[in-house]
This record gives sequence, structure tokens and C-alpha cells, in this order.
Amino acid sequence: MNFLHTADWHLGQTFYQYDRYAEHQAFLNNLLNILEAQHTDVLLISGDVFDTANPPVASVRQFYEFLHQATKQFPHLQIIAIAGNHDSPVRLEMPQPLLENTRVHLIGCVKRNTNKQIDYQELIIPLYQHNEIAAYCLSVPFLRLGDTPKPTHLPLDYTEGIAAFYAEITAEALKIAANKPLIAMGHLHASGAEISDDDTAERPIIGGIESVKMNSFPSQLQYIALGHIHKAQAVGGSTHIRYAGSPLPLSFSEKQYQHQVITFSLENGQINHIQGVPLPQHTSLISIPATHQSPQEVLNALTSHPDNPTEPAPFLEVKVLLNEPTPELKYSITQALAHKHLRLARIDVRYRQEKSAAQAPFQKELTLHDLQPYEVLQRVYQNKYKEELPEYYRELFNEAMLKINS
Repeated sequence: MNFLHTADWHLGQTFYQYDRYAEHQAFLNNLLNILEAQHTDVLLISGDVFDTANPPVASVRQFYEFLHQATKQFPHLQIIAIAGNHDSPVRLEMPQPLLENTRVHLIGCVKRNTNKQIDYQELIIPLYQHNEIAAYCLSVPFLRLGDTPKPTHLPLDYTEGIAAFYAEITAEALKIAANKPLIAMGHLHASGAEISDDDTAERPIIGGIESVKMNSFPSQLQYIALGHIHKAQAVGGSTHIRYAGSPLPLSFSEKQYQHQVITFSLENGQINHIQGVPLPQHTSLISIPATHQSPQEVLNALTSHPDNPTEPAPFLEVKVLLNEPTPELKYSITQALAHKHLRLARIDVRYRQEKSAAQAPFQKELTLHDLQPYEVLQRVYQNKYKEELPEYYRELFNEAMLKINS
């Protein structure tokens, strides 16, 4: 029984001001080829199908057309897609009534029964081979605090709730599994996951208090198909706990990632042959220069960059090191690129500072998009009161954020 694990498609993403529909379509076309080449029986999509809760109509149609094409081309294929933190759970599940008699399962919400108890059975999906159940999939979507089992103590702990959820759904699955293998899905930040220092796409929030420890996953789970982190990797030295990563680089910090999908097989009740299948990149991302340089050095590098009129034009990040604000900088850069086959996406400006024991030689110019909520609070407090935010505010802030997210 052959599986393919993918995640973090982010259909509908706008890369700065540029639409990425063609890139996503190239990935989906390639995915169909991989499904065929790998003789795939089960496709697992571990969240963030869309980039926003209200994606463009064209991207919604793109997803449904992929489902139609995949099920038409491979009638035996089972598809399970869970909602990620970027998805609208209700929107993802909306077409499910039309898919009742198909092998497609769209899991957006954690439902509760009439007794207000979590309905784990809705999330435990049998996987068939030759019309017989060969395994079960625990299709757990992105969990908010209100989705987890009610704690027996206060304050509420998000990671404890996640661990309790996986423990309870595994226990429910074992009651019906009859020794069949259990495979789990999830969209979360696992403790020990590796990301780039400059990655601003899926950074840990609130000081990392949402990071789920590896022992939160019961030992009976033979494979855990994760989404949320965009760098493909096995987590914590466990070969069976995997992030598939994103199929496209979603920021310039991800351009060096090996974008891929993960395939594995189930043989005699055991998971085998876990491997990554590299994905070709439709559009390249480049940085000129490779490190931050003075404006004149940057302009020289742009002018001397060889023009390669291949399609599509690469996305360009320009890295500049300044001593002071330079209002004419963007105009100078656009003039240097006037006849280049490049698409200017971002000008990454950093300012040189006096060296000190506590400061780096240059400081990044941040936007609110780059900052996490607690960092914003720290900066506002520092600007207003000219001193560091007292540490005791961290616990109060974390508690407030958990209530907002519940």
C-alpha cells in the first residue's frame, strides 16, 4: 500500500505583488505524474491547502479541479486533506456532502456529539486496499485551544491539550483497529523542528509555547504526517515523524530548501521505504547581491548581472546595507533593472550601527509582518518608556493570547 505525504500548498498566495497561480498549477500537474509513477493508493495533505481563510475563487477552483482530475485518473486513490492554521475549516469542508460516496475526505473541524464530547470517530478514517481495511488514518486538523480535551487544572496549557487529544484519539482507534496499523496527520509546530533563522513564514509564536513535544505522539502511531513547517524533515531523530515541507518556496528564506513530497509504503503491517521525491521549481528566487552591500555595490551587481531571457522571469530580492535612509534607493534599483528579465519582489534594507558588545554590525529593517505579537509589545513598550519590557508581562501576555486563540 503506497502513500504520498504533502502539505502547505498555500494555494492563492501572492508573493509580494505577484500571483503564483501558474507555479501552483505546475506543481499540481507534477503531483499527478508522481501519483502515477509511485502507484499511490493514499494521498495525505497535511494542512494549509490555501494561503488564506478567504482564498481567491481561481485558487478554490484550482483545488477542486485537482481533486476531480486525481479521482478521475486514479479511481482507487484515497485522498485525505486536513485544515491548517491558514485554512478556513468550514470552507475546506464545504463540498464534503458532494463527496460522501467518494474516496475523498476533507477534514476541517473537530466536531462534538450531543453530549459535548469530542467525536473522534469522525476523524478516524479506514484506508482500503483491495476493498479490505488495511490501516486507519487519524486525520487531525489544526487544533485550537477549544478543540482539545477539557483540562482538569488551570491555567490552560495548549501543548498538554494537544498531547491529550492524540492520546484519546489513538485510544479510540485502537478499539476498532484490530491490530491494523495507525497513521496520524497533524498541522502543528513540533519541538525540535528546524527552520531558517530568517524564516518569517511559520515562526514559533509566543515564545514557542505552542511547540509540541515528540512524546506527545503515542508509540502506536506508525507514521505521523505533519504540516506547518515549510522545510521538509524528519523531526527529533524519529524517521516516522515527518514534515513534507512546502512544494514552493514561500519566502526568500526558503529558496535553499529542498522542496519535495514524501512517499512511503505499508508492507505486512509495517511502514517502509520512506523517501523524499524532489520537486522541480517553476520559478526561481534569487538574491542580488548574496549578502548586504552598499548601494553602489548593489547597483554594480544589478547592472552586471547576466540577462537570461528564459520564462518565467525569476523573483528578485535586493540586499542593501545603508548608513542612513536613502529616499532615492528604490528608484535607482528599478532603473538598474529596467531592461533585466527579473521581477523585483523585495528590497531588504539593513542599517549599519556602531559595534557594541550587545549589537550586531547591522540591523534588519523589520515590518509588522516579520514580527511576532510579543515582539511588537516589547518594541512599543521600549519606544514609549525607553526601557525593556519587564519579564513578568510575558506570562500575562501568553495567557491573554491563549484566550484569544481559544
